[in-house]
Amino acid sequence: MALLTQSAPFAQSYERCNTYPQNLIYKTSYRGVLKAYEARLETAEPPFLTHDEKEVKVHFRDWDDLKQRFFDHDAVSEEALRYQLGEQSHVDPSTGATMWNMLPLRDSKCRFIFLYGESSTKPLKITPRMLKRLFTYHQVMPAMIDFLSVFAQPPEKRELGFSGFFDQVTLPHKSTTTHVAGMSHQVTANSKQHLTVRPGASHGPAVAALGRSGRQYQLCYNLKRVARTKGNARSEVDDQNWSIQQNEFHHQFDVSEGTALWISAKGRLMDYRKEVLELTGGVHGNKPEDLSFESRDRCFASSLTVHLMNCYWASQDWRGYVKFLEDAIEQKTRHILIGEWISDDFTPESLQDVQFLEEKATNAAMVLDANIEVMTSLRGFYEKLQEHNGFDMKDLCAEVVLGFVQQITDMIHTFAGYKRRMKLLIEVTENRKNLLLQKLQSRATRKMEDLTTMSYRETIVMKVITVGTFVFLPATFVSYQDQPDGQASYSGLALERWLEVTVPLTVVTVLMGLVAFMLADRRRKRRLPSSFDEKRGA
Repeated sequence: MALLTQSAPFAQSYERCNTYPQNLIYKTSYRGVLKAYEARLETAEPPFLTHDEKEVKVHFRDWDDLKQRFFDHDAVSEEALRYQLGEQSHVDPSTGATMWNMLPLRDSKCRFIFLYGESSTKPLKITPRMLKRLFTYHQVMPAMIDFLSVFAQPPEKRELGFSGFFDQVTLPHKSTTTHVAGMSHQVTANSKQHLTVRPGASHGPAVAALGRSGRQYQLCYNLKRVARTKGNARSEVDDQNWSIQQNEFHHQFDVSEGTALWISAKGRLMDYRKEVLELTGGVHGNKPEDLSFESRDRCFASSLTVHLMNCYWASQDWRGYVKFLEDAIEQKTRHILIGEWISDDFTPESLQDVQFLEEKATNAAMVLDANIEVMTSLRGFYEKLQEHNGFDMKDLCAEVVLGFVQQITDMIHTFAGYKRRMKLLIEVTENRKNLLLQKLQSRATRKMEDLTTMSYRETIVMKVITVGTFVFLPATFVSYQDQPDGQASYSGLALERWLEVTVPLTVVTVLMGLVAFMLADRRRKRRLPSSFDEKRGA
Protein backbone atom coordinates (compact mmCIF):
# COMPACT_ATOMS: atom_id res chain seq x y z
CA MET A 1 0.00 0.00 0.00
CA ALA A 2 1.31 3.41 -0.99
CA LEU A 3 0.73 4.80 2.50
CA LEU A 4 2.73 2.11 4.22
CA THR A 5 5.99 4.02 4.35
CA GLN A 6 4.32 7.28 5.38
CA SER A 7 1.84 6.03 8.00
CA ALA A 8 2.35 2.40 8.93
CA PRO A 9 -0.26 2.36 11.76
CA PHE A 10 -2.98 3.66 9.45
CA ALA A 11 -2.02 1.27 6.65
CA GLN A 12 -2.16 -1.67 9.02
CA SER A 13 -5.48 -0.47 10.42
CA TYR A 14 -6.99 -0.07 6.95
CA GLU A 15 -5.81 -3.48 5.80
CA ARG A 16 -7.66 -4.95 8.79
CA CYS A 17 -10.84 -2.93 8.19
CA ASN A 18 -12.99 -6.06 8.49
CA THR A 19 -12.16 -6.12 12.21
CA TYR A 20 -13.43 -2.59 12.89
CA PRO A 21 -13.46 -1.22 15.59
CA GLN A 22 -10.71 -3.46 16.97
CA ASN A 23 -8.34 -2.11 14.32
CA LEU A 24 -8.62 1.57 15.27
CA ILE A 25 -5.35 3.39 15.89
CA TYR A 26 -6.67 5.24 18.92
CA LYS A 27 -8.64 3.00 21.24
CA THR A 28 -10.66 4.20 24.19
CA SER A 29 -11.70 0.85 25.59
CA TYR A 30 -10.45 -2.70 26.03
CA ARG A 31 -10.67 -5.35 23.33
CA GLY A 32 -13.73 -7.13 24.72
CA VAL A 33 -15.90 -4.03 24.26
CA LEU A 34 -14.54 -3.40 20.77
CA LYS A 35 -15.14 -7.03 19.82
CA ALA A 36 -18.76 -6.73 20.98
CA TYR A 37 -19.19 -3.67 18.75
CA GLU A 38 -17.80 -5.63 15.80
CA ALA A 39 -20.21 -8.51 16.43
CA ARG A 40 -23.21 -6.16 16.53
CA LEU A 41 -22.53 -4.99 12.99
CA GLU A 42 -22.87 -8.53 11.65
CA THR A 43 -25.31 -10.26 13.99
CA ALA A 44 -27.74 -7.55 15.11
CA GLU A 45 -31.40 -8.60 15.04
CA PRO A 46 -33.06 -7.05 13.26
CA PRO A 47 -30.09 -6.07 11.06
CA PHE A 48 -29.76 -2.29 10.90
CA LEU A 49 -27.44 -2.49 7.88
CA THR A 50 -28.49 -4.04 4.58
CA HIS A 51 -26.98 -7.33 3.43
CA ASP A 52 -28.21 -6.87 -0.13
CA GLU A 53 -25.48 -5.25 -2.23
CA LYS A 54 -28.07 -4.23 -4.82
CA GLU A 55 -29.61 -1.80 -2.34
CA VAL A 56 -26.33 -0.08 -1.42
CA LYS A 57 -26.14 3.68 -1.82
CA VAL A 58 -23.98 6.08 0.17
CA HIS A 59 -24.13 9.77 -0.64
CA PHE A 60 -21.09 12.10 -0.36
CA ARG A 61 -20.83 15.89 -0.56
CA ASP A 62 -17.26 17.24 -0.55
CA TRP A 63 -15.67 20.68 -0.67
CA ASP A 64 -13.50 21.38 -3.71
CA ASP A 65 -10.70 23.84 -2.84
CA LEU A 66 -9.92 24.63 -6.47
CA LYS A 67 -13.48 25.36 -7.58
CA GLN A 68 -14.51 26.74 -4.19
CA ARG A 69 -17.75 24.82 -4.10
CA PHE A 70 -19.28 21.54 -2.96
CA PHE A 71 -19.90 18.62 -5.29
CA ASP A 72 -21.86 15.38 -4.87
CA HIS A 73 -20.99 11.78 -5.62
CA ASP A 74 -22.41 8.38 -4.66
CA ALA A 75 -21.06 4.95 -3.85
CA VAL A 76 -23.38 2.15 -4.95
CA SER A 77 -20.99 -0.74 -4.29
CA GLU A 78 -17.96 -1.57 -2.19
CA GLU A 79 -15.75 -1.11 -5.24
CA ALA A 80 -17.21 2.36 -5.85
CA LEU A 81 -16.66 3.18 -2.20
CA ARG A 82 -13.00 2.24 -2.41
CA TYR A 83 -12.58 4.57 -5.38
CA GLN A 84 -14.29 7.36 -3.43
CA LEU A 85 -11.84 6.83 -0.58
CA GLY A 86 -8.84 7.24 -2.89
CA GLU A 87 -7.99 3.66 -3.82
CA GLN A 88 -7.04 2.48 -7.28
CA SER A 89 -7.27 -1.04 -8.61
CA HIS A 90 -5.03 -2.97 -10.97
CA VAL A 91 -4.74 -6.57 -12.05
CA ASP A 92 -1.71 -8.56 -10.90
CA PRO A 93 -0.21 -10.02 -14.12
CA SER A 94 1.15 -13.05 -12.32
CA THR A 95 -2.05 -14.12 -10.56
CA GLY A 96 -4.81 -12.24 -12.40
CA ALA A 97 -6.18 -11.04 -9.07
CA THR A 98 -7.40 -7.48 -8.53
CA MET A 99 -5.07 -5.49 -6.31
CA TRP A 100 -5.78 -2.17 -4.63
CA ASN A 101 -3.43 0.71 -3.82
CA MET A 102 -4.33 3.81 -1.86
CA LEU A 103 -3.29 7.19 -3.18
CA PRO A 104 -2.12 9.84 -0.70
CA LEU A 105 -5.13 12.15 -1.24
CA ARG A 106 -5.53 14.78 1.41
CA ASP A 107 -8.88 14.99 3.16
CA SER A 108 -11.37 17.50 1.91
CA LYS A 109 -11.77 20.60 4.06
CA CYS A 110 -15.35 19.54 4.62
CA ARG A 111 -17.04 16.26 3.80
CA PHE A 112 -20.64 15.22 4.39
CA ILE A 113 -21.53 11.51 4.29
CA PHE A 114 -25.21 10.57 4.28
CA LEU A 115 -26.25 7.11 5.46
CA TYR A 116 -29.94 6.54 4.97
CA GLY A 117 -32.68 3.98 4.43
CA GLU A 118 -36.18 3.94 3.00
CA SER A 119 -37.44 4.86 6.47
CA SER A 120 -36.30 4.65 10.07
CA THR A 121 -37.83 1.17 10.31
CA LYS A 122 -35.75 -0.09 7.35
CA PRO A 123 -32.02 -0.97 7.27
CA LEU A 124 -29.50 1.64 6.17
CA LYS A 125 -28.32 1.32 2.58
CA ILE A 126 -24.81 0.20 3.41
CA THR A 127 -23.42 -3.28 4.09
CA PRO A 128 -21.43 -4.12 7.23
CA ARG A 129 -18.25 -4.58 5.14
CA MET A 130 -18.65 -1.16 3.53
CA LEU A 131 -19.39 0.51 6.86
CA LYS A 132 -16.29 -1.04 8.43
CA ARG A 133 -14.14 0.17 5.52
CA LEU A 134 -15.64 3.66 5.60
CA PHE A 135 -15.34 4.03 9.37
CA THR A 136 -11.80 2.63 9.36
CA TYR A 137 -10.71 5.10 6.70
CA HIS A 138 -12.00 8.00 8.78
CA GLN A 139 -11.10 6.34 12.12
CA VAL A 140 -14.63 6.88 13.43
CA MET A 141 -15.10 6.24 17.13
CA PRO A 142 -17.08 3.02 17.78
CA ALA A 143 -19.79 4.84 19.75
CA MET A 144 -21.40 5.68 16.41
CA ILE A 145 -22.53 2.05 16.18
CA ASP A 146 -24.82 2.64 19.16
CA PHE A 147 -26.60 5.36 17.24
CA LEU A 148 -26.91 3.35 14.02
CA SER A 149 -28.41 0.37 15.82
CA VAL A 150 -31.72 2.22 16.40
CA PHE A 151 -32.64 1.74 12.73
CA ALA A 152 -34.72 -1.11 11.28
CA GLN A 153 -36.70 -1.51 14.49
CA PRO A 154 -40.43 -2.32 14.12
CA PRO A 155 -42.67 0.75 14.53
CA GLU A 156 -43.98 -0.44 17.90
CA LYS A 157 -40.40 -0.96 19.18
CA ARG A 158 -38.71 2.18 17.90
CA GLU A 159 -36.11 3.40 20.34
CA LEU A 160 -37.40 6.95 20.67
CA GLY A 161 -36.01 7.05 24.18
CA PHE A 162 -32.43 6.42 23.10
CA SER A 163 -30.39 9.58 23.21
CA GLY A 164 -26.73 10.25 23.81
CA PHE A 165 -23.69 12.45 23.42
CA PHE A 166 -20.17 11.04 23.06
CA ASP A 167 -16.95 12.96 22.58
CA GLN A 168 -13.34 11.99 22.13
CA VAL A 169 -10.58 14.57 22.26
CA THR A 170 -6.95 13.96 21.35
CA LEU A 171 -5.25 17.30 21.87
CA PRO A 172 -1.78 17.48 23.48
CA HIS A 173 -1.49 19.93 26.35
CA LYS A 174 0.94 22.79 25.86
CA SER A 175 2.73 21.86 29.05
CA THR A 176 4.05 18.58 27.63
CA THR A 177 5.42 17.27 24.35
CA THR A 178 5.31 13.55 25.00
CA HIS A 179 1.90 12.98 26.55
CA VAL A 180 -1.44 13.24 24.75
CA ALA A 181 -4.47 13.65 26.92
CA GLY A 182 -7.42 11.56 25.89
CA MET A 183 -10.74 12.81 27.10
CA SER A 184 -13.94 10.97 26.43
CA HIS A 185 -17.34 10.97 28.10
CA GLN A 186 -20.89 9.96 27.44
CA VAL A 187 -24.15 11.59 28.36
CA THR A 188 -27.36 9.66 27.88
CA ALA A 189 -30.95 10.59 28.43
CA ASN A 190 -31.04 8.65 31.67
CA SER A 191 -27.53 8.83 33.11
CA LYS A 192 -24.13 10.44 32.92
CA GLN A 193 -20.92 8.50 33.16
CA HIS A 194 -17.30 8.70 32.04
CA LEU A 195 -15.78 6.26 29.61
CA THR A 196 -12.38 5.04 30.74
CA VAL A 197 -9.53 5.58 28.29
CA ARG A 198 -7.50 2.41 27.98
CA PRO A 199 -4.14 2.75 29.75
CA GLY A 200 -1.34 3.02 27.26
CA ALA A 201 -3.63 4.08 24.41
CA SER A 202 -1.75 5.51 21.44
CA HIS A 203 -1.88 9.12 20.33
CA GLY A 204 -4.48 10.44 17.97
CA PRO A 205 -4.69 8.89 14.49
CA ALA A 206 -2.12 11.08 12.69
CA VAL A 207 -1.85 10.30 8.95
CA ALA A 208 0.39 12.85 7.26
CA ALA A 209 -0.30 11.53 3.74
CA LEU A 210 -4.02 12.26 4.19
CA GLY A 211 -3.48 15.60 5.90
CA ARG A 212 -4.38 14.40 9.38
CA SER A 213 -2.41 15.79 12.29
CA GLY A 214 -3.93 13.57 14.98
CA ARG A 215 -4.86 16.68 16.95
CA GLN A 216 -8.59 16.40 16.68
CA TYR A 217 -11.86 15.82 18.44
CA GLN A 218 -14.82 13.62 17.55
CA LEU A 219 -18.46 13.96 18.53
CA CYS A 220 -21.41 11.59 18.26
CA TYR A 221 -24.93 12.65 19.16
CA ASN A 222 -28.51 12.39 17.98
CA LEU A 223 -31.42 14.81 17.84
CA LYS A 224 -35.12 14.32 17.16
CA ARG A 225 -37.73 16.43 15.48
CA VAL A 226 -41.42 16.13 14.68
CA ALA A 227 -42.91 16.34 11.20
CA ARG A 228 -46.48 16.54 9.97
CA THR A 229 -47.01 13.60 7.61
CA LYS A 230 -50.69 14.19 6.88
CA GLY A 231 -52.81 17.32 6.61
CA ASN A 232 -51.76 20.88 7.32
CA ALA A 233 -52.10 23.53 10.02
CA ARG A 234 -55.71 24.26 9.01
CA SER A 235 -56.81 20.61 8.95
CA GLU A 236 -59.03 19.14 11.61
CA VAL A 237 -57.33 17.25 14.42
CA ASP A 238 -58.51 13.89 13.12
CA ASP A 239 -57.17 14.71 9.65
CA GLN A 240 -53.59 15.30 10.85
CA ASN A 241 -50.82 12.84 11.52
CA TRP A 242 -47.39 13.48 13.03
CA SER A 243 -44.24 11.41 13.41
CA ILE A 244 -41.12 11.78 15.54
CA GLN A 245 -37.94 11.45 13.47
CA GLN A 246 -34.39 11.15 14.68
CA ASN A 247 -31.06 11.92 13.07
CA GLU A 248 -27.69 10.52 14.16
CA PHE A 249 -24.62 12.74 13.76
CA HIS A 250 -20.89 12.11 13.82
CA HIS A 251 -18.39 14.96 13.56
CA GLN A 252 -14.61 15.14 13.39
CA PHE A 253 -12.51 18.27 13.36
CA ASP A 254 -8.74 18.41 12.89
CA VAL A 255 -7.55 21.38 14.90
CA SER A 256 -4.23 21.71 13.04
CA GLU A 257 -5.52 21.18 9.49
CA GLY A 258 -9.01 22.64 9.85
CA THR A 259 -10.65 19.67 8.11
CA ALA A 260 -14.14 18.58 9.12
CA LEU A 261 -16.05 15.35 8.60
CA TRP A 262 -19.80 14.97 9.03
CA ILE A 263 -21.64 11.63 8.99
CA SER A 264 -25.41 11.56 9.35
CA ALA A 265 -27.84 8.65 9.49
CA LYS A 266 -31.48 9.33 8.71
CA GLY A 267 -34.57 7.41 7.67
CA ARG A 268 -34.86 9.24 4.35
CA LEU A 269 -32.17 11.09 2.44
CA MET A 270 -33.90 14.32 1.51
CA ASP A 271 -35.35 14.99 4.97
CA TYR A 272 -31.94 16.20 6.12
CA ARG A 273 -29.97 16.58 2.89
CA LYS A 274 -32.10 19.53 1.77
CA GLU A 275 -30.94 21.40 4.89
CA VAL A 276 -27.32 20.63 4.03
CA LEU A 277 -27.85 21.66 0.42
CA GLU A 278 -29.28 25.00 1.47
CA LEU A 279 -26.33 25.65 3.77
CA THR A 280 -23.65 24.50 1.31
CA GLY A 281 -24.70 26.24 -1.91
CA GLY A 282 -27.55 24.18 -3.28
CA VAL A 283 -27.72 21.46 -5.89
CA HIS A 284 -25.77 23.51 -8.44
CA GLY A 285 -22.80 23.90 -6.10
CA ASN A 286 -22.81 27.66 -5.64
CA LYS A 287 -20.34 29.11 -3.18
CA PRO A 288 -21.94 28.92 0.28
CA GLU A 289 -22.63 32.19 2.04
CA ASP A 290 -22.44 30.93 5.62
CA LEU A 291 -19.41 28.64 5.37
CA SER A 292 -15.78 29.53 4.79
CA PHE A 293 -12.66 27.34 4.68
CA GLU A 294 -9.96 29.95 4.11
CA SER A 295 -8.27 29.43 7.49
CA ARG A 296 -8.36 27.14 10.50
CA ASP A 297 -10.46 29.50 12.57
CA ARG A 298 -12.93 29.99 9.70
CA CYS A 299 -13.16 26.20 9.29
CA PHE A 300 -13.85 25.91 13.00
CA ALA A 301 -16.54 28.60 12.81
CA SER A 302 -18.10 26.77 9.87
CA SER A 303 -18.26 23.57 11.91
CA LEU A 304 -20.20 25.43 14.60
CA THR A 305 -22.59 26.66 11.92
CA VAL A 306 -23.31 23.06 10.92
CA HIS A 307 -23.99 22.17 14.55
CA LEU A 308 -26.47 25.03 14.71
CA MET A 309 -28.11 23.77 11.52
CA ASN A 310 -28.51 20.35 13.14
CA CYS A 311 -30.08 21.90 16.22
CA TYR A 312 -32.41 24.07 14.17
CA TRP A 313 -33.38 21.00 12.16
CA ALA A 314 -34.41 19.33 15.42
CA SER A 315 -36.43 22.38 16.51
CA GLN A 316 -38.66 22.44 13.43
CA ASP A 317 -42.42 22.05 13.89
CA TRP A 318 -42.30 21.48 17.65
CA ARG A 319 -44.52 24.49 18.24
CA GLY A 320 -47.08 23.13 15.78
CA TYR A 321 -46.95 19.67 17.35
CA VAL A 322 -47.45 20.98 20.86
CA LYS A 323 -50.43 23.03 19.67
CA PHE A 324 -51.81 20.00 17.81
CA LEU A 325 -51.71 17.89 20.99
CA GLU A 326 -53.26 20.69 23.03
CA ASP A 327 -56.09 21.08 20.52
CA ALA A 328 -56.60 17.32 20.21
CA ILE A 329 -56.77 16.74 23.95
CA GLU A 330 -59.07 19.74 24.45
CA GLN A 331 -61.38 18.49 21.71
CA LYS A 332 -61.45 14.92 23.05
CA THR A 333 -61.88 15.81 26.71
CA ARG A 334 -63.77 19.12 26.84
CA HIS A 335 -67.17 17.42 27.08
CA ILE A 336 -65.98 15.60 30.20
CA LEU A 337 -65.98 18.88 32.15
CA ILE A 338 -69.45 20.09 31.16
CA GLY A 339 -72.97 18.69 30.97
CA GLU A 340 -74.55 15.99 33.07
CA TRP A 341 -72.47 13.80 35.32
CA ILE A 342 -73.73 10.68 33.57
CA SER A 343 -74.23 10.79 29.82
CA ASP A 344 -74.33 8.38 26.91
CA ASP A 345 -71.54 10.45 25.31
CA PHE A 346 -69.02 8.87 27.67
CA THR A 347 -67.92 5.57 26.15
CA PRO A 348 -64.91 3.26 26.53
CA GLU A 349 -63.78 4.52 23.12
CA SER A 350 -63.51 8.02 24.64
CA LEU A 351 -61.19 6.65 27.30
CA GLN A 352 -59.11 4.93 24.62
CA ASP A 353 -58.72 8.21 22.68
CA VAL A 354 -57.63 10.08 25.80
CA GLN A 355 -55.12 7.36 26.73
CA PHE A 356 -53.65 7.44 23.20
CA LEU A 357 -53.18 11.22 23.30
CA GLU A 358 -51.68 11.05 26.79
CA GLU A 359 -49.04 8.58 25.55
CA LYS A 360 -48.31 10.88 22.61
CA ALA A 361 -47.75 13.78 24.99
CA THR A 362 -45.58 11.65 27.28
CA ASN A 363 -43.37 10.57 24.36
CA ALA A 364 -43.09 14.17 23.21
CA ALA A 365 -42.00 15.30 26.68
CA MET A 366 -39.38 12.54 26.77
CA VAL A 367 -38.00 13.56 23.36
CA LEU A 368 -37.92 17.23 24.33
CA ASP A 369 -36.00 16.35 27.47
CA ALA A 370 -33.53 14.25 25.43
CA ASN A 371 -32.93 17.09 22.97
CA ILE A 372 -32.32 19.48 25.86
CA GLU A 373 -29.74 17.14 27.38
CA VAL A 374 -27.92 16.63 24.07
CA MET A 375 -27.84 20.35 23.32
CA THR A 376 -26.66 21.07 26.85
CA SER A 377 -23.85 18.54 26.40
CA LEU A 378 -22.93 20.02 23.02
CA ARG A 379 -22.77 23.50 24.52
CA GLY A 380 -20.75 22.25 27.47
CA PHE A 381 -18.26 20.51 25.20
CA TYR A 382 -17.30 23.69 23.38
CA GLU A 383 -17.20 25.65 26.60
CA LYS A 384 -14.71 23.12 27.97
CA LEU A 385 -12.82 23.09 24.67
CA GLN A 386 -12.16 26.80 25.12
CA GLU A 387 -10.47 25.96 28.41
CA HIS A 388 -8.39 23.08 27.02
CA ASN A 389 -4.67 23.83 26.97
CA GLY A 390 -4.23 21.98 23.69
CA PHE A 391 -6.77 24.09 21.79
CA ASP A 392 -4.56 26.81 20.34
CA MET A 393 -7.41 28.73 18.63
CA LYS A 394 -9.20 29.74 21.79
CA ASP A 395 -8.31 33.41 21.39
CA LEU A 396 -9.20 33.54 17.69
CA CYS A 397 -12.47 31.68 18.21
CA ALA A 398 -13.60 33.05 21.56
CA GLU A 399 -16.22 35.33 20.07
CA VAL A 400 -17.48 32.66 17.70
CA VAL A 401 -17.83 30.12 20.50
CA LEU A 402 -19.59 32.71 22.67
CA GLY A 403 -22.14 33.36 19.92
CA PHE A 404 -22.59 29.63 19.37
CA VAL A 405 -23.15 29.02 23.07
CA GLN A 406 -25.70 31.82 23.21
CA GLN A 407 -27.69 30.46 20.26
CA ILE A 408 -27.68 26.95 21.70
CA THR A 409 -28.81 28.38 25.04
CA ASP A 410 -31.70 30.17 23.33
CA MET A 411 -32.80 26.92 21.68
CA ILE A 412 -32.53 25.08 24.98
CA HIS A 413 -34.80 27.68 26.58
CA THR A 414 -37.28 27.28 23.71
CA PHE A 415 -37.31 23.51 24.15
CA ALA A 416 -37.69 23.97 27.91
CA GLY A 417 -40.79 26.09 27.26
CA TYR A 418 -42.27 23.36 25.06
CA LYS A 419 -41.43 20.81 27.74
CA ARG A 420 -43.26 22.82 30.41
CA ARG A 421 -46.32 23.09 28.19
CA MET A 422 -46.16 19.36 27.51
CA LYS A 423 -45.90 18.45 31.20
CA LEU A 424 -48.86 20.69 32.01
CA LEU A 425 -50.78 19.05 29.17
CA ILE A 426 -49.95 15.59 30.57
CA GLU A 427 -51.26 16.63 34.00
CA VAL A 428 -54.46 18.04 32.49
CA THR A 429 -54.95 14.89 30.43
CA GLU A 430 -54.35 12.66 33.45
CA ASN A 431 -56.89 14.60 35.52
CA ARG A 432 -59.51 14.49 32.80
CA LYS A 433 -58.88 10.80 32.21
CA ASN A 434 -59.48 10.14 35.90
CA LEU A 435 -62.66 12.20 35.75
CA LEU A 436 -63.80 10.24 32.71
CA LEU A 437 -63.07 6.99 34.55
CA GLN A 438 -65.23 8.14 37.47
CA LYS A 439 -68.07 9.04 35.14
CA LEU A 440 -67.82 5.71 33.32
CA GLN A 441 -67.82 3.90 36.66
CA SER A 442 -70.85 5.90 37.79
CA ARG A 443 -72.60 5.03 34.56
CA ALA A 444 -71.77 1.36 35.00
CA THR A 445 -72.99 1.49 38.62
CA ARG A 446 -76.28 3.06 37.55
CA LYS A 447 -76.80 0.37 34.95
CA MET A 448 -76.16 -2.31 37.55
CA GLU A 449 -78.68 -0.63 39.86
CA ASP A 450 -81.25 -0.56 37.08
CA LEU A 451 -80.71 -4.22 36.33
CA THR A 452 -81.02 -5.06 40.01
CA THR A 453 -84.27 -3.09 40.30
CA MET A 454 -85.77 -4.74 37.25
CA SER A 455 -84.79 -8.15 38.55
CA TYR A 456 -86.34 -7.35 41.92
CA ARG A 457 -89.62 -6.23 40.33
CA GLU A 458 -89.72 -9.35 38.18
CA THR A 459 -89.19 -11.43 41.32
CA ILE A 460 -92.21 -9.78 42.97
CA VAL A 461 -94.35 -10.49 39.89
CA MET A 462 -93.29 -14.12 39.94
CA LYS A 463 -94.20 -14.37 43.63
CA VAL A 464 -97.70 -12.96 42.93
CA ILE A 465 -98.17 -15.36 40.02
CA THR A 466 -97.03 -18.24 42.18
CA VAL A 467 -99.51 -17.35 44.93
CA GLY A 468 -102.33 -17.02 42.39
CA THR A 469 -101.47 -20.39 40.93
CA PHE A 470 -101.64 -22.02 44.32
CA VAL A 471 -105.07 -20.39 44.95
CA PHE A 472 -106.60 -21.68 41.71
CA LEU A 473 -104.86 -25.04 41.67
CA PRO A 474 -107.29 -26.88 44.07
CA ALA A 475 -110.40 -25.57 42.29
CA THR A 476 -109.00 -26.60 38.90
CA PHE A 477 -108.17 -30.02 40.23
CA VAL A 478 -111.67 -30.45 41.74
CA SER A 479 -113.33 -29.19 38.57
CA TYR A 480 -111.55 -31.82 36.57
CA GLN A 481 -112.28 -34.59 39.06
CA ASP A 482 -116.08 -33.83 39.08
CA GLN A 483 -116.43 -35.22 35.55
CA PRO A 484 -117.86 -38.77 35.46
CA ASP A 485 -115.30 -41.36 34.49
CA GLY A 486 -112.89 -38.51 33.81
CA GLN A 487 -114.69 -37.80 30.53
CA ALA A 488 -115.48 -34.22 29.60
CA SER A 489 -118.78 -33.15 27.96
CA TYR A 490 -120.03 -29.72 26.96
CA SER A 491 -122.78 -27.99 28.98
CA GLY A 492 -123.90 -24.41 28.36
CA LEU A 493 -125.31 -24.03 31.87
CA ALA A 494 -122.10 -25.29 33.37
CA LEU A 495 -120.13 -22.76 31.31
CA GLU A 496 -122.33 -19.90 32.53
CA ARG A 497 -121.97 -20.97 36.13
CA TRP A 498 -118.22 -21.36 35.66
CA LEU A 499 -117.90 -17.87 34.20
CA GLU A 500 -120.09 -16.38 36.99
CA VAL A 501 -117.73 -17.80 39.55
CA THR A 502 -114.31 -17.58 37.89
CA VAL A 503 -114.45 -14.07 36.36
CA PRO A 504 -115.10 -12.26 39.65
CA LEU A 505 -112.56 -14.45 41.36
CA THR A 506 -110.00 -13.68 38.64
CA VAL A 507 -110.61 -9.93 38.91
CA VAL A 508 -110.34 -10.09 42.70
CA THR A 509 -107.14 -12.15 42.40
CA VAL A 510 -105.58 -9.70 39.93
CA LEU A 511 -106.48 -6.77 42.13
CA MET A 512 -105.05 -8.48 45.17
CA GLY A 513 -101.90 -9.29 43.16
CA LEU A 514 -101.50 -5.65 42.10
CA VAL A 515 -101.96 -4.47 45.67
CA ALA A 516 -99.48 -7.03 46.90
CA PHE A 517 -97.00 -5.99 44.16
CA MET A 518 -97.34 -2.26 44.95
CA LEU A 519 -96.86 -2.85 48.66
CA ALA A 520 -93.79 -5.02 48.03
CA ASP A 521 -92.33 -2.51 45.52
CA ARG A 522 -92.90 0.34 47.98
CA ARG A 523 -90.97 -1.54 50.64
CA ARG A 524 -88.23 -2.16 48.02
CA LYS A 525 -87.99 1.56 47.18
CA ARG A 526 -87.47 2.42 50.84
CA ARG A 527 -84.77 -0.23 51.19
CA LEU A 528 -83.13 -0.04 47.68
CA PRO A 529 -83.80 3.19 45.76
CA SER A 530 -82.32 3.34 42.23
CA SER A 531 -82.08 5.50 39.11
CA PHE A 532 -84.67 3.25 37.48
CA ASP A 533 -87.29 4.78 39.76
CA GLU A 534 -86.12 8.30 38.84
CA LYS A 535 -86.53 7.54 35.12
CA ARG A 536 -90.11 6.32 35.76
CA GLY A 537 -90.93 9.36 37.86
CA ALA A 538 -91.18 7.36 41.05
